[in-house]
Amino acid sequence: MRPSDSPRALRRRVRITLAALTAGALIAAGAIAAVAIPQSAPSTAQQEQGMTPGAPLAEPAVADAGPDGTDINLDADKVRFTVSGKEVWGQAYNGALLAPTLRLQPGRGASITLHNRLHVATNLHFHGLHTSPEGSSDNPFVCIPPGASYTYRLRLPADHQQGTFWYHSHAMETSCPATGVTNSGHSHSMPSASSMPGDVENQIFAGLSGALVVGDSRTSLPAGLRDVPEHTIELRDAQIDTSGKIVQSTAKTSIDSNADTVRLVDGQLRPTLSMRPGETQLWRLANVGADIFYRLQLDGYRFTVLAEDGNEYPAATDASELLLPPGKRYDVLVTAAPTAGTTALRTLAYSNGPQGDQYPDAELMKVAIAGTPSTATGPQLAAGTALGGAPGDLAAGPVAQRRTVVLSEDSSGTSFYVNGRQFSMDHPTFDTAAKLGTVEEWTIQNTAGEDHPFHMHTNAFQVLSVNGTAPAAAHRQDTITVPHAVNGVPGQVVIRQAFTDYPGRWMFHCHIAAHEDHGMMGYIQVVP
Repeated sequence: MRPSDSPRALRRRVRITLAALTAGALIAAGAIAAVAIPQSAPSTAQQEQGMTPGAPLAEPAVADAGPDGTDINLDADKVRFTVSGKEVWGQAYNGALLAPTLRLQPGRGASITLHNRLHVATNLHFHGLHTSPEGSSDNPFVCIPPGASYTYRLRLPADHQQGTFWYHSHAMETSCPATGVTNSGHSHSMPSASSMPGDVENQIFAGLSGALVVGDSRTSLPAGLRDVPEHTIELRDAQIDTSGKIVQSTAKTSIDSNADTVRLVDGQLRPTLSMRPGETQLWRLANVGADIFYRLQLDGYRFTVLAEDGNEYPAATDASELLLPPGKRYDVLVTAAPTAGTTALRTLAYSNGPQGDQYPDAELMKVAIAGTPSTATGPQLAAGTALGGAPGDLAAGPVAQRRTVVLSEDSSGTSFYVNGRQFSMDHPTFDTAAKLGTVEEWTIQNTAGEDHPFHMHTNAFQVLSVNGTAPAAAHRQDTITVPHAVNGVPGQVVIRQAFTDYPGRWMFHCHIAAHEDHGMMGYIQVVP
């Protein structure tokens, strides 16, 4: 659920008509005069007015760093862009809601320059990349003030996983302590995020996110499938007010993630993806939104899953539905029926807990199967087919340290905590550092009545169990949904992770952006 200045009860399923609640009525009912009612959006149908659904799927442009690490430029600005024919005000990279897909290569460098044309500070996080969290690399403590530019210099190891990642604003403050780019983790004059909420939710929600692809995950497929068509399918939602602006939080109002919203695929309303009968395609599914979950189903089909969070599975698996909390990605194969027809990619109704959001069923994209049957790629890849390059199993190895991470929130759902504390830039979550070359086991507990997707920067981890149940096979991922508490018993996830390659501050947080903005974030110091 979204934090708000108002009590959680005002954000529950019972809708209160603002017109019926005059200031006098609120005072008479014992309400505090300073209580802020969450900002609301019109109905989904009203927000979709002026949009034309069904256009052919138009995927993001590609910004390829190339073998020489060519400089990629991103302009972050407040802009008016077009959503399926409707003009909408938001924030975007390079002038369009659909940001360019960044293409990087294992073992090579890339320079990415961000020009901040917003009225608030911003920065970048390269979600899921195994690269340094310090200096000018994937450093979320960098603060880029309005009018400034900053060049990120990434270097991926040669054995970096090939797959789907993403990038987005990770602005942990709305202003920098002084003119010029700063690394606020070393600036003790900078207020901590516990005293000044971040701006991650606002900026991602307004449009500041995009896909990132490392290498080509098709190279580990059988020979007949290595040239299948690929599609980048970005999932995000937008709440659009009556003036045509994407809803934003302010000092007195909040984004209500439980409100009616428009679900978009690659920035379009219910676009149409074309397939030939019998054709196999690789779909890169990515939830690049701020707060809400997707429970994906392709009507009448099953997904052949190759990778999760950019990390390849040891063997292909099949699934009838996939849950994508904010930040989640899956690489899947889909094979069309042998005859012409249509189907739909949809998000099924989903609840992320009794104190969380309740999302309705919604069609996301039409899939039209027509044309000359495909004979080039053969049948869909069978579940259990071995894939290449998956990291080793951490379950049986030695453990240098065991830690507990407790995710909690206050009764009003307005403040969020890790181990009883809100995020501070100046203080790591743990008193003892992690050491490079070691493996640690973390038990992540959720005492709240809503699910919290836990994300680890810099590293992919292995899940040992979710509420005591082990996964079907060992694999790595960077985001896991920690189930909500039931009858006072916390939900629990146990993970192991190997600390390799990079000293520095490794961040972790709930990836419901509103929750990290309001305190559910921390970091661990990693030392040689």
